[in-house]
Amino acid sequence: MANKKTNLNSAWLAIFVLALMPVLLWWQAPALLPRWSSLTITLANLGQLAALVGTALFAVSLILGARLKFLEKYFHGLDKIYENHSRLGQIALILLLAHPLFLLPKYTSGDWQYAAVWLLPSANWAQNWGWFSLALMIGLLILTLYLRPKYNLWKLTHKFLGLAFFLAVLHILLIRSDTTIYPLLKIYLLALSAVALGAFAYRALFGRGLVRKHLYRVAKVTKISDTVVEITLSPEGQPLRFQPGQFVFISFEDINVGRESHPFSISSSNHDRDLTITVKQLGDYTAKITNLTVGAAAKVEGPFGYFSYHNAENFNQIWIAGGIGITPFVSMAQSLPNDGSYKIDLFYCAKTAAEAVYLQQLTGLNPSLKVIAYCSDQKTSRLDAKTIAELAGTLSGKDIFICGPAPMMRDLRRQLIAEGINQKFIHIEEFSF
Repeated sequence: MANKKTNLNSAWLAIFVLALMPVLLWWQAPALLPRWSSLTITLANLGQLAALVGTALFAVSLILGARLKFLEKYFHGLDKIYENHSRLGQIALILLLAHPLFLLPKYTSGDWQYAAVWLLPSANWAQNWGWFSLALMIGLLILTLYLRPKYNLWKLTHKFLGLAFFLAVLHILLIRSDTTIYPLLKIYLLALSAVALGAFAYRALFGRGLVRKHLYRVAKVTKISDTVVEITLSPEGQPLRFQPGQFVFISFEDINVGRESHPFSISSSNHDRDLTITVKQLGDYTAKITNLTVGAAAKVEGPFGYFSYHNAENFNQIWIAGGIGITPFVSMAQSLPNDGSYKIDLFYCAKTAAEAVYLQQLTGLNPSLKVIAYCSDQKTSRLDAKTIAELAGTLSGKDIFICGPAPMMRDLRRQLIAEGINQKFIHIEEFSF
């Protein structure tokens, strides 16, 4: 746990330094005009600083979005990386939006009629690249945060983030500013931008050829309920090595389902040669999954995630699954040692007993594992922290793992913290990407 905190602190320190460095270099740069000689000049300088920090954070956001595996240990999971990728991207956009607003007084001399013209594209292409970049960023953010497109469309639109950043870099390099006249600042931004664009190209443009994937073939497709399908994949070569509870990205080479890459929790034991995933039909893509052809190739990337009982401080643990969120726990349950070293209470939440598709398999699987079914059609209220504490004996001295619908996870996390549980003992796996 201490190592987890150290790694996270190191990651945020690195981000802080990367964002602050252009400010320090700007401070050392010879000023085109006295820095704080008037309100107009002061606002213009603040606008330039907003652009420098915003560009640096935009670059960091692109790097985090490239799914670089070595970064997982610093953020404790890919889901946390993507969460911060989104957060930093939003902060970058706010700063980049502030950039032209702070520059308005300088370039329009208080003439607000001219300001409207200045905010439009013109013959000044160095300026236009900045406007195009900003407009593209705004459109992508609105699409992602508010319109909520389907997964494949969301992935496609994210590829335009690299174009927005590239246009922003063009603007920075071509517009006359402190950046263009001070070599150190220019070199720093160029270097950071090159790393960001390289990471983006590695993932979004050339990922199909550059990113390492394991080749599997569909061995079996088993419908285990009206809406849940279990897919068994056999390796063509060396099988994937993973920790129980981790997930992978899989793209099937099958015309019946398409070649989109999607994340899936692994539900098989890490001791098995075959790889098993369990899919609930929740959308257009997962609805087609039953049409998979046995023998179809599957390209598997991963594993990813830190959601595993191995990454916990306590051997006494509480696992809470909601619906299809049971899948990582199925993998963990099958991988638990039989020596009694662990003591696990697994709360399996489902709407009905029929939807608890792994209940029978998990019950009696391991003496260290106590399975508690919590079906909402048989209860007067949803599972809460007080009920968990009552049935598990206590909450203290235990690591708590939660995987299920996002509202359920947020609500239980809030309740557990209110009960005095330290956040470091609460582990949540979120597939919000």
